Amino acid sequence: MSDSTHNETGITHLAIIPDGNRRWARQAGIFGTPKMYDKGADRGYEVIKRAFELGVPYVSFWGGSHSNLTDRDKSQVKVLEHMYSYLANKLIEDPMIKEKGIRLSIIGQWRELLSEKTVKSLQAAIDKTAEHSNYTLTLLLGYDGERERGYALQQLLADAPAIDTWEEANKELKARAWTGNLPDADLIIRTGAWHDPHSSANFLGLISANAQYEFPQVLWPDFTAEMAEEVLSGFSERERRYGK
Repeated sequence: MSDSTHNETGITHLAIIPDGNRRWARQAGIFGTPKMYDKGADRGYEVIKRAFELGVPYVSFWGGSHSNLTDRDKSQVKVLEHMYSYLANKLIEDPMIKEKGIRLSIIGQWRELLSEKTVKSLQAAIDKTAEHSNYTLTLLLGYDGERERGYALQQLLADAPAIDTWEEANKELKARAWTGNLPDADLIIRTGAWHDPHSSANFLGLISANAQYEFPQVLWPDFTAEMAEEVLSGFSERERRYGK
């Protein structure tokens, strides 16, 4: 990368699952209102920005699963769409995006599931950073790891390349996946799930085999940039043995 910022964390790819927005909104008495995700979006902006300031080259942020956008009430989905556009535009308008050369990428079935207005807004954000190449911010919208794997397998069977080993099969499958252009995840932070620590919808299933997980004991809107920095610092101090 041409950017000279030192990576203080030892993390190449940080992924974030911002769980707990709706529970937080209920506690705050704003569930179902247009303000339901405002605090969560602001936290997303702050945490993502701090990760890039610390030199993490790849940050992925899960904004919503396929089921989030198909099974929830339309009014809730409309609020989510507002949050997506708000977060994407707030990030790309930050001077840091140009200074560091951060490219915005969005993966998932968002084009099929979101309104035309939201799709145009998000595409404009993508286009604005298309020539940047130092850092990558990936928003996962309408994303589901099972769907991703199924899509990749369909493409693999259609191409029918010669495969002799399981390593080659795995490589070919990854190359056709939505996340195929991303490095393996090093650390996955999931808020709001400390009583039930888990992944969902096979999140980043093709690139998370060696990822470490962190489950902060807060709902997402209460997870600050300072908390994120503490988690990243803790990761940098741990030894990764990869089963050795």
